[in-house]
Amino acid sequence: MSTRRVVVATRNVGKLGELRALLATVGLEPVDLVSAGIPESPEEDALEAFDTFEENALAKARHFHARAGGLPVIADDSGLAVDALGGAPGVRSKRYTMPGPGESQTDANNVALVRALAGAADRTARFVCVVAYVGEGREVVRRGETAGRILEAPRGGLGFGYDPLFLSDDLGVTFAEASAAEKGRVGHRGRAFRALVAALGADAGR
Repeated sequence: MSTRRVVVATRNVGKLGELRALLATVGLEPVDLVSAGIPESPEEDALEAFDTFEENALAKARHFHARAGGLPVIADDSGLAVDALGGAPGVRSKRYTMPGPGESQTDANNVALVRALAGAADRTARFVCVVAYVGEGREVVRRGETAGRILEAPRGGLGFGYDPLFLSDDLGVTFAEASAAEKGRVGHRGRAFRALVAALGADAGR
């Protein structure tokens, strides 16, 4: 199988490493934005301006594909959707609230979420990830979800973001108590990227 380079629209080296083995199964070699010669620009902050994960993922993939010198691009958008909050924080998960002086964005988000659900009987939620592939004259979009519920207090010291509050239905522990392998097996991002890889592999076999 010949290997093709694909730009992954992230400046997170860790994410690139996680995806390398998965993308290799369909002959794709991931390249980060810096290696692709795409410098960071202020306009990147405005890409996730839409109301759905699908629109945001596609906007990012299209933006970077136009700057990637013809290489295909993969981009994703993800977040937490809480049923009792009508799907919020949703696409606003990263910046759900404004942090106070000396408070991190993550801590502010988690405190705001716990307060928003105070007294709520329904604490069901889903982590959602949508990944988009743009290149070679086609666009492929796939979605991954994982179900759980939001706790009243955080548990665990692993993971990031809302992980300490998210009790996974699949694992019976929070994502902050789960190993990276466990989280990758049932998590929304892993499911979305595996679905994309399956779609790209099916296309390649035609």
